[in-house]
Amino acid sequence: MSALIRILLADTVRIVVLGLVAIYAVLVLMALRMEGTKVHPRLDWSDPARSLERLLIWAGVKVVAVAGQALKWCLAALVEASAEFGEWIVGLRGPDAQARFRSRFL
Repeated sequence: MSALIRILLADTVRIVVLGLVAIYAVLVLMALRMEGTKVHPRLDWSDPARSLERLLIWAGVKVVAVAGQALKWCLAALVEASAEFGEWIVGLRGPDAQARFRSRFL
């Protein structure tokens, strides 16, 4: 019986943690949507719980902004590599294929 209670308690804790993570993600996305990346942490020492919530949301917005910039940088590098690879492939095919390619796409 003790093992069953332990399993139920562990599953309940997992569900609660997942729910809190989902709520946090929604709050971060709402702040990002409403205020953009220029969110400022508003701290009020008379209400420490609300200040902590705002600080955590601010940190989440900053993490999402940095991840977005990193993703943009990675995609730009992939686009550049793809263009160079395409030029290399066309360069291997010979002058007549290069002329056809340039007349069609350039």
